[in-house]
Amino acid sequence: MDVFFAVTVFFSVLVILYAYQKGKIDYSAVIASGLVGLIALLTVGAEWIYLILAFFVLGNLVTRYRYAVKEGYGVAEKVRSYRNVFGNGGAAMVFAVLYKVSGGNNVFLLGYIGAMASAAADTFATEIGEVHGSIPRMVTNFKKAAIGTNGAISLAGCFAALAGAAMISVIPLFFDLGFNRLTFFVFGTISGLFGCYVDSIVGATLEGRSKFLDNHMTNFLGTLAGGTCALVLYLFFH
Repeated sequence: MDVFFAVTVFFSVLVILYAYQKGKIDYSAVIASGLVGLIALLTVGAEWIYLILAFFVLGNLVTRYRYAVKEGYGVAEKVRSYRNVFGNGGAAMVFAVLYKVSGGNNVFLLGYIGAMASAAADTFATEIGEVHGSIPRMVTNFKKAAIGTNGAISLAGCFAALAGAAMISVIPLFFDLGFNRLTFFVFGTISGLFGCYVDSIVGATLEGRSKFLDNHMTNFLGTLAGGTCALVLYLFFH
């Protein structure tokens, strides 16, 4: 077995079990995280799983940021389940599988990056925007909204989204891709912001109108939009 592959698997399992032991995720999320990691390893390869790990670690860190304040607002994120895992990572797995079945078409790696960057952007926007800045406003009409309202955005949240998308998109710069790595960073960051914006639009207009369209499905649609945006950017500018 390749040493890097073995180290990646070991580190991934360690991170998941640590999160479970600390009560950040439940048992269903452990199984779902393992499944997502396995799919990534078998499709895009060991190095690309570090985008998922980075999102997992950074997402938990920003969730804990000023956690007492979020509890006071009644918006603190509780223990995450399998629904969180598939909501944030499901779209990336779609692009990972497409990469594999296409025989390694790099455009689907961009989709994978865009999806994960969108997940990070949305998480950063939510967790940081809730405790900083002025009163949030609805993305659809810019009317003032209560903190934690679906589809509400803030200036602090927008900057946090940019940071989250960039943190994920910068990782492939350290990979030996054999082509323009800067493209992955730029397109990934832009797509992450786009996916986050789509998430807010869906949250403001459609979320909650049916049992099917809950917050996790909104996250899935936002990340899918972010990944698709990366594909379009590549096809348009390449």
